[in-house]
Amino acid sequence: MNVGRFFLALALLFSFAGASSNEHAAERQDQAVPDKHAAHRAAMQRTRYSTTTKDYLIPDVELIDQIGTSVSLQELLATDQPVALNFIFTTCTTICPVMTATFAQMRRELGDAGHALQLVSISIDPEYDRPDKLKVYSEQFRAGNGWDFLTGDSADIVRVLRSFDSYAGSKMNHQPVTLLKRPDSDSWTRIDGMASGKDLANEVTARLLN
Repeated sequence: MNVGRFFLALALLFSFAGASSNEHAAERQDQAVPDKHAAHRAAMQRTRYSTTTKDYLIPDVELIDQIGTSVSLQELLATDQPVALNFIFTTCTTICPVMTATFAQMRRELGDAGHALQLVSISIDPEYDRPDKLKVYSEQFRAGNGWDFLTGDSADIVRVLRSFDSYAGSKMNHQPVTLLKRPDSDSWTRIDGMASGKDLANEVTARLLN
């Protein structure tokens, strides 16, 4: 082999070795990057849900709805209408849009009775989810009257989450929870899991409207 061919073969060898090393490094990096939506994906794979009855102490906080109006959470939840409440954030791409669509489907399943139900969705990302963001989000799901999307001070939102035993430390870890309350009771029905709109409508009918 002449000198030129020798160096050409050597260059090709190092080039192949480098490419292979880069591929393995990329594979290791991909494996090392955690799935920040892992908790949400796991929740979506669980099709069953559980129900419990609990009493919660509602904190005296002022929140803001999707049109910028200040709202006392205690007064809102002390309504003479049955209430369905959940926690969402608008940049979530996994369980939150499903939960919001499920609320909309629940209302359709209930028909005329659905208009008597007060829906409340509280953002767990109040720094980003200001009223303008919540308004756009609510319009995407054709929320309409009787469905409040709430945000507020970060500390107040944490107080609300803790009061409902729903604080997960990070928005990426939050779990699907729906809370139902009759107007003549201080107790709440807590639904843990991804219940369907029809499931929720059945729960509302059985627990809130009878």
